[in-house]
Amino acid sequence: MPFDVTLPDLFKWLATAGTLLGAGMTAADLGRRFTGWGFAALAAGSASWLAAAQLEQETQLGLTNLVLLALNLFGVWRWLARGAPAPGAARRAETAAE
Repeated sequence: MPFDVTLPDLFKWLATAGTLLGAGMTAADLGRRFTGWGFAALAAGSASWLAAAQLEQETQLGLTNLVLLALNLFGVWRWLARGAPAPGAARRAETAAE
């Protein structure tokens, strides 16, 4: 069989693609929605790494990606689900902090 790929290997390739795509998208910072989708790609990568770690009983890799998944989901919420802050909100927050 020419494509003898195990399930953990499939998850690892999906994780690699999601991680690289998401990192590029968030680093590019091409706007709120684009960055939010970058975090979604990173979350998919983290979930795939987590699945591979579980299948191969790699505790350290699993724990790391469990935390990264939570952080990336926070990024999705912050950049996509929460919506844009009101105009001038950052300036008002800075002024109130002084």
